[in-house]
Amino acid sequence: MIYREFPPHPLLAPYVECYWKADADKPPFRDTESLIPDGTIELMFNFGDDYAQVKNGAKETVKGSHIIGIRKHALHISQTSHQHVFSIRFRPGGSYPFFRIPVHLFANGFWSIRELLGEELQELEEQLYDTEDAERVRLTDRFLLARLRLQDEDYRFTAGCAKWLLKNPGLPVAEACRMFGANYKKLERKFNQVIGLTPSELLKIQRFNKAILTMYSCRFPSLTEVAYACGFYDQSHFIREFRQLSGHSPRQFLKEQFTIVQVIQPALADRLSKSYNL
Repeated sequence: MIYREFPPHPLLAPYVECYWKADADKPPFRDTESLIPDGTIELMFNFGDDYAQVKNGAKETVKGSHIIGIRKHALHISQTSHQHVFSIRFRPGGSYPFFRIPVHLFANGFWSIRELLGEELQELEEQLYDTEDAERVRLTDRFLLARLRLQDEDYRFTAGCAKWLLKNPGLPVAEACRMFGANYKKLERKFNQVIGLTPSELLKIQRFNKAILTMYSCRFPSLTEVAYACGFYDQSHFIREFRQLSGHSPRQFLKEQFTIVQVIQPALADRLSKSYNL
């Protein structure tokens, strides 16, 4: 697989982590891959073969271009031999100022771009087809800049609160409520609307991704040390949450060697170093 990332326009950087493309013309190394929870949403233009979502051993075709919604657990896909994808990876909450669709409505699944976002994106899809990388980036920048609502109050409130939480993961969510003058119900409603996750779910996914990066870095020889370094109470807490989010124990996950996880690892490191850059 050839995987490459492209930076968005500077004005889009707070909302869009990157654009990326993936091309492959031979059968994948693995029949089934995992898309792990990471707080992001993908708007994916698929110019290759359709692939399938794998649920309970059965395969359901994901047709054409689509959104990969916010993930609260791993999604499993079966790839094809001909892959040709161009995608927009939104940061947590980053899609909301462009489309103003409550993010929790398209969680844990794949959703047709045309059905969800209409003719404008269909037109962009047609423009991106069979176009050079630099022109794709320019066209996508232009499309998003035209839709960006810089003064979206729901986004500004939620982004500010999420940034504070991610920089202070050891403090209770109740402290964020006090800091931002909101009760927990309001905070939870705003987070679900803009990010698609509750505050607690966002913190859980941050811990999980930090643990993956820490395990790949091989800086700690034991799972107990990884657990404490990443903010888990103990090893059993670490293993339980890791299994809930990935479907595997930490050791099983490393043994599986998921290609998709490995190719996005540099982006994962960047995302964590910036505390999701909300």
